[in-house]
Amino acid sequence: MAISWMQRHKKWLIVTIWISTIAFVGAGFVGWGSYNYGKSDGAVAIVGDKEIPLGDLQNEYSNLYSQYQGMFGGKLNQEMAKQLGLEQAAMQRVINKYLFLNYAEDLGLITTDEEVAEELVQMTAFQKDGKFDKNTYLQVLKQNRRTAAEFEKQLKQDLLVNKVQKIFSLELENNEIDNIGNLLFLESDVAVKVIDGESIKINPSMDELQKFYDENKENYKSPLGHSISIIKVENIEGNDKKAMKKVALKKYLALKKGEEKFETTQTVYDLSTVLDSETMDEFSKTEDNKVLKPFYKDDNYYIVKKEKTIQPQVLPFEKVRSQINKAFISSQKEKQLEEIAKKTIESDFTGIDLGYINRNTNLNVKGLLENETIELKEAIFSSSKQKNYLNLKDKLVIFKIKDTKLGTMNAQRSQMVVSTIQNYKANAISSELLEQLQNRYEIKSYLTE
Repeated sequence: MAISWMQRHKKWLIVTIWISTIAFVGAGFVGWGSYNYGKSDGAVAIVGDKEIPLGDLQNEYSNLYSQYQGMFGGKLNQEMAKQLGLEQAAMQRVINKYLFLNYAEDLGLITTDEEVAEELVQMTAFQKDGKFDKNTYLQVLKQNRRTAAEFEKQLKQDLLVNKVQKIFSLELENNEIDNIGNLLFLESDVAVKVIDGESIKINPSMDELQKFYDENKENYKSPLGHSISIIKVENIEGNDKKAMKKVALKKYLALKKGEEKFETTQTVYDLSTVLDSETMDEFSKTEDNKVLKPFYKDDNYYIVKKEKTIQPQVLPFEKVRSQINKAFISSQKEKQLEEIAKKTIESDFTGIDLGYINRNTNLNVKGLLENETIELKEAIFSSSKQKNYLNLKDKLVIFKIKDTKLGTMNAQRSQMVVSTIQNYKANAISSELLEQLQNRYEIKSYLTE
């Protein structure tokens, strides 16, 4: 559930530009994912007349990964990052940055070395006893796989981007702060009722499962497969990798010419343990009857020939019966939860009294996870109805807004409003400006999955 919520709310990570060189400090370096880039000099894209080096993309990805790592309480991994689309988000962010840099150049804006130095000495990560310390600076950069030249170059760029954004910043009026603050800290007296799907028991008949399968069988197919011939170039003599590669290439040419034959033929699928992921990716783009160049795995070289592609086929009912059973039960529970919600809303239910809450209240509702309470608050304060419900698929939360009152303002809340609205305005303006800049400067990406 946390993944799906983050996926729906990650747009700000793509649009927002800030001094990202500061963000990385102390976070640790996280390597870029499984992408290739098509220029020999390591550029991953060209925006306007500026090339984006791979290092910039790697650093942006590391920054994003660290931010999400904090949101997930240190439990984020590479697979989750892939589901969230952090690689694509990092690419978009670095492109956005270079759009601003092109625009800054057209406006005649520059960042001086003195401005970089002033920013640098203020960074607490590089201070010792309250003062900038060169040894600490170099040590922190080394821990994050950065050189001083790289860091200062990026800091210079980020300060320049910041100058562009400041041109479009808008000041807030006092009455605007109070009016928005009253709405932002609006308080509602809320009662909720959580209905867990586990309480609903579904015992489907065979006819029901068969009907469900017939209606949804296109969703139950075998994976894409490849019929391959394969031969192992075994490292019998204990040669090093370089020497083995020469032997493998010689064998590859002989196989390609038909002078030698492959040892075995088999079928492999996308999630193959026989071939590495890069070879499987190459297979999907390769025509039939083609011999691929040798690849290295487990101290040996392998040569494979793609005989033909085996298209996904609808799997028979018996083979996917357990999946069908699970999917059917899930769909029926969701329907019944919806029916229960509608009936409960029509009645005068009591539920758990949460008292007066606002958007910043830390909710603790029995039966809900932390990210689900965040979704609940969002649903409550965006609802136009006094009684409504939030469908979380495996559970359902019915809520009733018993009373609403305007929030009271204080110095801390005023500052929060200023920060929130300024960020919102800055992002809205940046988003609009970026759309214009995308039409103004040509963007060419060299990344391929």
